[in-house]
Parts: sequence; C-alpha cells; structure tokens
Amino acid sequence: MTTAESQEVRSNPFGWLGRAWRGFRRWRRQRPFWGGLFTMLAGLEIFGSTQMSLNGLTFKMGPTGFLTWLIPTILITCGLLFWFSPAQRTFYAVVAAVTAVYSLIGVNLGGFFIGLLLGMVGSALGFAWVPRRTPAAADDTAELPATTNPTEEAGTGTADADEAALVDELMPRQRTEEPTGVL
Repeated sequence: MTTAESQEVRSNPFGWLGRAWRGFRRWRRQRPFWGGLFTMLAGLEIFGSTQMSLNGLTFKMGPTGFLTWLIPTILITCGLLFWFSPAQRTFYAVVAAVTAVYSLIGVNLGGFFIGLLLGMVGSALGFAWVPRRTPAAADDTAELPATTNPTEEAGTGTADADEAALVDELMPRQRTEEPTGVL
C-alpha cells in the first residue's frame, strides 16, 4: 500500500463503500438493469396478488393454480437473464412481454393490472436498451491529418467525415441506372 492510499484509508474509513458503489454502477451500466428490475417486480407482484385478497375477493385462474407459479417464475427468470445475459435481451424482452400480457387472463387480471404494467414497462426497457459504445479518444487532434490547420472551426474535420460515412452506411442504396421506359 502506498502512502497516498494509506492516507486515503485513514481519512475515509468507508472508502470501500465508495469503491463498491462505483463497481455496482459500472456493472449496472453494462446491462438493461432497470428493465430487469421492473420485470422481476412484475413477477413478484403477480405472485403476491395470488396470495392476498381484497376485502374477501380472491380469484385465481388457470388450471388448478399452476399459472400462479409459472407466470411469475417466467417473469423473474427473464428479469435475471436481462442482468446476467444482456446479449440476448431482445428475446427475453419478447418472452417477458408475451408472458405479462398472458397474465391478464391467466392470473388475477395480471396482478390486478399492476403486474401487467410493470412487466410491459420492464420488457420495453429491456428491449430498448443498447450497450454503450467505447468512449471517444480524449485528444481528437491526434486523429486529424497533418495538413489540417488546428485553428479551423471545431465542427470541421474527421468528425464530419465519420458522421457522413455513418449516414452513408445507414441509408439505403440508391439505384443509379436510368429507367428504360418498359414496364
């Protein structure tokens, strides 16, 4: 341990807490965290709605209560898979959305509509999440050609060329042949 590190530990006895929080934030940003959380909450709420009654009103649907276990299990599993296997998030989001919609007719009106809404929001967040790109280089002037004048306007240079190349890549190809007039 260096002298600076030992002084930091003495001045901040809970430094491990800050490091743990930063590690958790880094982990959370690499996956659809909120989509998984909402999907798991939907599963828990739907399961909880099967175990309670509202002023004596209890009803369960499905073949002998089997769906009261199956639907929450699928939603909780999809939420966990969002976290631990984010590369297949699209598939898990579709499975979670279909399961949440089926809970409307399968289990207590989708956990009295709350579980249904949580499941749909969670699957939408999981579906919409995109992994972060690697951060850009801190010094963009190193990427400029040697003939470029460094006093030029900041908007011109390789950034515009990269953006134009990206637009060209995303746009559909235009046909360049002349119409022959034959239908």
